[in-house]
This record gives sequence, structure tokens and C-alpha cells, in this order.
Amino acid sequence: MIKKIFTMMALGLLLASPTLAAKASTYPDALAKTGKNPIVIFIYGANYDKVSERTYDAFIKKNKIAPYVRQCTFLEMPLYQMPSDREKKDMEKRLGNKKLPHGIRCYPCLAVVDSKGNLRGAVQSPEEMKAPEVALVALKKLVDNFYAQEKLIEKAKKAKGEKKAAFLLAASDIDLNMPSGVVGKDERKALDDASGLGNRLAFDPLTVVEALQTKDYASANSYVRTMMAEGGYSKLQRQMIMAAYAGHLRRGGEGRTPASKERLRALYTEMRNIDPDSTYGAYAEGALVIWVEGGKLTDDPIPTEINRVGNTSDDGNSSGSSGKTAMGSTSIPAADDDEPASPDSDAPSDADFEGDDF
Repeated sequence: MIKKIFTMMALGLLLASPTLAAKASTYPDALAKTGKNPIVIFIYGANYDKVSERTYDAFIKKNKIAPYVRQCTFLEMPLYQMPSDREKKDMEKRLGNKKLPHGIRCYPCLAVVDSKGNLRGAVQSPEEMKAPEVALVALKKLVDNFYAQEKLIEKAKKAKGEKKAAFLLAASDIDLNMPSGVVGKDERKALDDASGLGNRLAFDPLTVVEALQTKDYASANSYVRTMMAEGGYSKLQRQMIMAAYAGHLRRGGEGRTPASKERLRALYTEMRNIDPDSTYGAYAEGALVIWVEGGKLTDDPIPTEINRVGNTSDDGNSSGSSGKTAMGSTSIPAADDDEPASPDSDAPSDADFEGDDF
């Protein structure tokens, strides 16, 4: 009898514990049940990627991920190189009528997503994912940042004027994407004026990408250096500007030859040094290896554009990604975009889901 009582008490504590992760079987299920907590999605290559095998063994088989996803909703998302009919059906079931958010550049990765499908952050650099222990430490930082950012956003919703601007600026300084729809486009200018920090809240990295597309190297350099000198942008925003600029120089086009390795090395080093520990700091470190030093990442996370089962992408830009396929695609052209995702990017829809090349 006493043993039974203790067993029931232990079970009750287990079920009532707020620290346990809620495991979802599908992406729509994860979006529906997560509430104010983040979704952590482990995306990995099934049965053919060495780094995926290593991380799967550590995260899932040995359950080392458990302490790092407490309170989160956890979802496994395997990708198949040559999927069987059963595997295709499994992927269709896991995705349902949703798509994963824009911004997932390579796998294996750990994506942190909110209940509206916004990608708030991801552990996806080769340097982090090669070592499961390093990846988990990076994941913990993202989850902690998620809750810190959410608290500031909630405070901003209750404030006005300068106080609201201050809370939102503090939230945007956190090394995490801001969710879409927090501040309306018309409201951003007024809040920026109230803060006295220039166009910080109105900043959209995709406008930088678009502005650079028609510029030669001299005018592009002048445009970027003027922005960097304004002083109102956060460290993360300055790294986003540098990412767009470096991508513009690396790709060339419209009569422009791609920049030299020496020039790219200087830019990616500058970008990394703004904040080496941020997401874009890690991205710059990886870019130095992949695009400058010519490192061959045969045992690293695979750059990919992820497609729905049976679909191919018509975005054929190349950046030297592996030609491996995922989830029934006949090919995976690399998206080749350094530019960060827009803060106003749409939430998941019923269309194909896709990511970016690292």
C-alpha cells in the first residue's frame, strides 16, 4: 500500500511538472499545443548524414536533449535522401498542411519557433552542430533568449511612447529574430523618433539587399559604410547589413565580377568581430571556412533548400551546396542568399516550405 502511494505521488509530480517537454508528433500539433512556450524542431538527415547520425544518437537515443527543452514543445523532423513510399507518407503526416519557416539554411539543425510559426533562432552552423554538446549549449542560449525577449515584448504591449520604444529596442537587441506583427510598419517611425536612435525599429534587412542589387562596388561600399556609421543600429542589425553586403560582393552579377577572397575575408572577419557569439557571428565564421578558405564540409551539416515531398524548387541560384536531395525532391538547388529573413515574413501557409543555403 505504501509503495503504491509513493508510486502514485511520483507519477503525479511527473505529470504536473512544468519542466517536462511536450513532444509533438506533427508540426501542426506543435503549433497548436505550444502556447507561450517555444517549439524546438530537430531537423536531421535520416540514414545518410554523418553529423545527423551523431546528433541523433546524442539527442534522441541517449536523450541528452531533454534538460534543454524543458517547457518547450519538441518535434523531430527527419529528411530522407531517397524516401520510400512509407517515408514520404511519414513526412507528409509530420508536415500536415503547414510549412517550416523561412531561414533554415542547413541541416542537421535545432530550430526555435514560436506558436505563430516565426523562426526566432536556429543552431545550424557547422561549428556548432558537429559537436552535440556545443549545439545543446547554443540551444539553451536561444531558449533563454526566447523567454527574455517575450517578457520585453509583453511589457512593450502595455507601454506607450518612449517606454514602448525602449522595451522594443531592448527586445530587438537580443540575439534572436523578432516575431512578425509586433510593431506595425506605420508605428515604427514614430517609435524610432521617440527613441532618438534613428531607424532601428523600422530597419528591414531585405531593404538593404534590394538597395544593393543595382549598385556597383564603390556605391555599395559607400551605402553600407554610411549606414554603419549612423550609430543607431544594434550589433545584430549591423551584422545583418554586413551579411547582405558580403553576399552582394560574393555573388557578383550585372557586369560585376565576384570579390576577391582577400576582400571577402576582410568583410566576414569584420562581421564576425562585431559579436562573435551571435547567430551571425557564427554564420560569418562558417562563411570564412566555406567561401573564403574553400573548406570542404563533407562531414558537416548539409546546406540545402528543403522542399515538400515530391516537389522541386525553381530557385536555381548556386552557392556550392551539396547536391544531395531531401524528401523526394529530384534536386536541391541552393538558395544562395546571405540576406537575413525579413521581420515581416509570413507565417507558415499551405505552400511548399523551403530554407536557405548556408
